This record gives sequence, structure tokens and C-alpha cells, in this order.
Amino acid sequence: MEDINKIIESMPIKKGIITRREYEWLKSFEKLEPHEEEKVREFEENLAKSLILNSEKVDKEKKSTIPGLLPDKKTIWKGFIEAFEFIEKKSFLQNPDTLANIEPIIKYFAKDESFFQCQNLVKSFNGKNLENNFEKGLLVIGDYGNGKTTIMSCLELLFLQNYKIAVRDGWETVKLWNELRFKGIKSHDLVTEFEILDPKQAGFTKEMFYKKFSGFRYYFDDLKKEKVASNFGKTEIVREILEKRYDAKAKTFGTCNYKEGQSGNLQQALYEFGERYGGHIYDRIFEMFNIIEFKGKSFRK
Repeated sequence: MEDINKIIESMPIKKGIITRREYEWLKSFEKLEPHEEEKVREFEENLAKSLILNSEKVDKEKKSTIPGLLPDKKTIWKGFIEAFEFIEKKSFLQNPDTLANIEPIIKYFAKDESFFQCQNLVKSFNGKNLENNFEKGLLVIGDYGNGKTTIMSCLELLFLQNYKIAVRDGWETVKLWNELRFKGIKSHDLVTEFEILDPKQAGFTKEMFYKKFSGFRYYFDDLKKEKVASNFGKTEIVREILEKRYDAKAKTFGTCNYKEGQSGNLQQALYEFGERYGGHIYDRIFEMFNIIEFKGKSFRK
């Protein structure tokens, strides 16, 4: 593989993408404005695409490839265990509840057909069969502390690291790992980021904010618990983002708890989406997500 500096120099110049010098200058600052962060992100995404194209080009020229790891359920499970130990500094506690909880998530990302028979995958709701498929995202619902956030954070790290290795080493499976990558953010941090936008540049900064969170694959943690944003007037940011992601057909992941005082009540947990964000969002939940219900207590030792 060519040296990364040569790859950067050969990157195609796209309209709106900053130069390498501008990128390095922006990266020298500890804190950036939202629109500057967006420019940095666009440069890095363009670089990642160039790395992939370069890897494919080199493979073709050499007529030799490196198979690399396949993101099947065995590889993802093994990687998850390692990521969990790295993040939590302890082993993943395996018991019937925790294994039933994580099974559909591992099989979903592996696109394993046995996903559709998993015990904790919700297959019907209010007497209606749900149309589960791999094109939809995931909505994980459960009690406090039973590992929803930790599992998604570990997988976010795993997919990013394996993608970077795949790019570096020229794996044949680089595209598959790239398609698994997602970015996570807590719902209250989403609101905080919106709140610090400069009202004096409302059109520009709001546009960039919604553009950032309306594309790619995002995981929104602790849905329904964020405050209502007050910048630019009262706004339900999560509702706005979910609407835009629905329109863009962007794959979305989310976690949430049961409704307060309604532990174990899946129906009330889902109805709460309508109460908080409106009936149209409630309807779209079933179009956007495969729903997984976590059972049992905390899986942490």
C-alpha cells in the first residue's frame, strides 16, 4: 500500500472539501466550531474513501489479495468480548439472560439468517406481525443497567478498529467492515450540541447540524430522556433528526429504557415515543427499526 502522504496528495479535489493544509491547521486547535468540525469530518471521510480505492487499485495491480477477517457471527462475537474487556476492564458476564440479549445484535450485524428466530427479537406487537429485516436499524429496549449502551459502544469500537486494519492491510473484506461502522452519541449530548449553535448564523449552523446527523449510520443512546432544546425556540431535536433520517432512509440505531414506573412493559415503552415525539414518529419506529427487548438484570460483574 502506498504511503498515506502520497494518498493524501493524490486525493481528488471535490467541491467544498478543504485542502490538506487547511485540515492540518484546523486539527491543531483543541476546540472547533460546528461548521469547522464538519469540514474536518468531510476531509477525513474523503480520505477514507481514497484509502479504500487505493487499496483496491493496488490489489488489482498486484493480482494478489489478503482475505482478511470476515464479519461473521463468530468473528464479531470474539471481537466484542475483546472490546468489552478493553472498555470495561472486566470480563463479559455470560448467563442465559445476557446471552439471549446480545445474540440478536451479534447476528444482526453478521447478517446471519438465524437472527430472525432470536428469542429477544420482537416479532409481533399489538397482534400484528412485524416485518424484521437487515435493511432496518435496531432499537434496543430494556431496564437501566442491563448493558444496552455498553454493548453498542463495544461494537462501535470493534467495527471502527477492524475497518482501519482492513484499510491498512488491504483486506478483501474492507467494504463489509466499512458498511458496519456507525457513530454513537447520547441523546442529551445531541441537544447540547444544538444548544451551542450561534443564533446569529442560524441558517448555516442549523443546516450543518442537521446534515451531520441525517446521514451515515448513527446510534442514539438513551432516547426519550433528553431535554427539549430551547436554542432557536423550543425544539424536539430527536424528533427532527428521526424525521430527517427516515426521509433519507439512513440506517439508525437507538437504545432506550422502559417508561418510568413501567419496567418490563414493552407496549408503554413504545407508546412513549408517540407521547414524546408525536404519532407520526411512533408509526415510523416500526418502519425504521428491528426491536430487541433486553431481559434480566445488569450483566456487569
